[in-house]
Amino acid sequence: MTPESPIRESKPLTSRQRDVFDFIVRWIRETRFPPTLSEVAQFLGVPYPKSASAHLDALEKKGYIQRFPGKARGIQLTPLGESFQQNLVSEDLLVLPIVGRVRAGRPTDNQMIPDGTLSVPRILFTEKPDFILKVQGDSMTGAGIFEGDLAFIRKTRDVRSGDLVVAQMQGEITLKQFLVQKNRIVLRAANPRYPDRVVSPEEEENLIQGRLVGLYRDQSRTGKGFV
Repeated sequence: MTPESPIRESKPLTSRQRDVFDFIVRWIRETRFPPTLSEVAQFLGVPYPKSASAHLDALEKKGYIQRFPGKARGIQLTPLGESFQQNLVSEDLLVLPIVGRVRAGRPTDNQMIPDGTLSVPRILFTEKPDFILKVQGDSMTGAGIFEGDLAFIRKTRDVRSGDLVVAQMQGEITLKQFLVQKNRIVLRAANPRYPDRVVSPEEEENLIQGRLVGLYRDQSRTGKGFV
């Protein structure tokens, strides 16, 4: 470490300092350059660039950034700031198992076999998913769900009639609409080619494995992302 880039004793950031640091990190991540003092002031909603300088001074004193006076974009993350940035990224990501198949036999919770993992931004979901299901077949095309899509599933058995759910029947994992009709449970496809599947009382106990909370489509195939 050179004398020109000292790391002072680190101290916790205040809520406002955390906001400014987050802004700097996002700006660098999106533009590959640090923000100017004017851009920091605009983020803070203050009228003059000098009004933002106090926040940057505090971040520098606490060891998270280094400033270079006289340069328009004279902000640089220190090693401490880089480390803190990585922690922020980790906090913002969900690492979810991808489930693509199920063992034959009596369906149980632990028979869904992970097929790798995927990291996704937590902010994309209003409800936190627990696993991802690779969609196979065309039984849900009427609901805008196609083969190859990734269905993000919250693991729960608390579902309502009309929800799109992941269910296990006869050793098969399937994505269908959950309906309650005349005191019986029906799994319905969103494609008229597939008949309703009436669930017997014996199958109800381990039927529901989760509820759909998000859907992702490969951008290389359709130009779309989360749908």
